[in-house]
Amino acid sequence: MAPPVLVFVQKTQNDTTNIIAPSIGVGDEGVLTHFPEPLSIDALAWSKEGDWLALASSHAFVRSRQNERNIFMMRPDGSELRMVTGEYLDPAQAPGPYVTLEGSVEGGRGVCRVIAQGAVSPVETDETADYGFSLSGVPQEATWARAVCQDGADTLQGDIDLSLQERAERVTIPVQARGQGWRDVSLAPGSLRFVGTFYEWDLDEEGARRYQVRGAIYDLESGQITWLELPEKKEFYGADWSFDGVRIVGGLADEEAAYLWEWDAEGKSVGAILTLDNPEDQFLTIVRPRWSPQDTGIVFELHRWYWWADPKFRTDLMLLEPGQEQPVSLVVSEWGQHVTHPAWTATGMVVFYQKHAQEGDIGPGLPPYADIWSVPISDPMPAPWTDDGISYLPAVRPQMELP
Repeated sequence: MAPPVLVFVQKTQNDTTNIIAPSIGVGDEGVLTHFPEPLSIDALAWSKEGDWLALASSHAFVRSRQNERNIFMMRPDGSELRMVTGEYLDPAQAPGPYVTLEGSVEGGRGVCRVIAQGAVSPVETDETADYGFSLSGVPQEATWARAVCQDGADTLQGDIDLSLQERAERVTIPVQARGQGWRDVSLAPGSLRFVGTFYEWDLDEEGARRYQVRGAIYDLESGQITWLELPEKKEFYGADWSFDGVRIVGGLADEEAAYLWEWDAEGKSVGAILTLDNPEDQFLTIVRPRWSPQDTGIVFELHRWYWWADPKFRTDLMLLEPGQEQPVSLVVSEWGQHVTHPAWTATGMVVFYQKHAQEGDIGPGLPPYADIWSVPISDPMPAPWTDDGISYLPAVRPQMELP
């Protein structure tokens, strides 16, 4: 069976989202994942060599130490799927002996679940007994346990270190309203590191969520995180690793302008590649830039917020080519239309993207409806590839071309 070239995410009637590879078959043969959770995939990208698919997903998030969304990797045919962040340990590979972990959740409300590293399944706490729990089948070498509580719209989470080598004592897991995770991913050549968007949230004084978003380099062997150096008062909007492995490009914005920014492979700031000053009536944001396969052109989303009178929003697709001081437009949207998640073909001659309509501002996650489109670089005439309203996040395999 030939490896897939174009893959994307498709949504079913019950809002589950899974990766589709139409070039390798129809029906179940073309489905690479079988996630039961609704709207669980946020980003999809090939490795530079085309031998891995990486995705950001909330699938089985409770099996990670702290994250709500993790990075997964799998082979082009869907095999070898594994969670690579969150100190995950596959229960099938967790070494014995096994013990029973007992304790309680401090600050729990609603329904609380508890799991430990390498355990097969979480258990629910006993609300009538101070949120106590008894979790069997915990590997003695497990290094963490976590609790997640859901009380209506409120999510409470917490984790603790474990040391079960001597004997299993009762533990207390404190929880509070907070969360963290990954929103996107770009693998470095060799697939031993990735750069991604990492978020953390808690509640402000009024009980509303407030977010901190940073760019991060993650080492897949050690689990070490290196934060991208961010200029003061600039917000981060996604990054991509170059094919030569020595550069990272990202989107930044502040109150004055939007920026294409460059870092070296260790996360040290190099400086602005491009600065787009805000018009008098708009705020601009450069989002999810993507290197061409030759590391020459950079395609990116340009998000526009028209704030005078009635606020309006749109997202265009832009291209910065070598030697250019200003980008050119590939796709110009009408207000209320958004073209996002660009993906180059292997020759660098066509860009695929996701298109959807949304009157309000867009945020993380998938919109209710979207389709896959493409646009040639030499003759920017967009064309639809799907017309079902349930197709998202196109990714084209490097080193190969579409038929």
